[in-house]
Amino acid sequence: MTDEALAELAKEGDHGAFEQLVRRYQGTLYSYLAYRAGRSAAEDLFQEICVKWWTHMRTYESRGRFAGWAFTIARRALIDHVEKEGRRKASPLEGEQFAEPLAGPERLAESTELSGQLARALSGLSEEQREVFLLREYGGLSFKEIAAAQGCPLNTALARMRYALLKLRASLEAQHG
Repeated sequence: MTDEALAELAKEGDHGAFEQLVRRYQGTLYSYLAYRAGRSAAEDLFQEICVKWWTHMRTYESRGRFAGWAFTIARRALIDHVEKEGRRKASPLEGEQFAEPLAGPERLAESTELSGQLARALSGLSEEQREVFLLREYGGLSFKEIAAAQGCPLNTALARMRYALLKLRASLEAQHG
């Protein structure tokens, strides 16, 4: 069943359909939140966002993908969190892992190192560039959905991604010396 079909059922009050949507988005949303707010805040934010999804489900209209609607709510909750914390930027601790390694000590060391390198490279991006990158890569949103979530023209979202990728490549290459 598609996300949109599940969302329509959830809109009618179907808790099972809503739980399926939450399970589908748990990994990608948690990764996005961990990169933006850090691991310690990600779980609480995820719970808060799920509550917001449920309370706003009646307003869901299936004109676009559910992912765009869901990540727009998540983005707004994240902005509120950052403002509450009194921080200008939400960024993870340097070197913090956002995903569990597959197995073995070598894989763990490699994953931790790569995660740290990516976190350092992401911290060098502007807020808008970082957000476009994370929404695209971890949220799976289209550029049209990202532009709508950020309140900018499509070409601006595309340009932000292009510059983000160029800066990330340069930063990662510099880290490898």
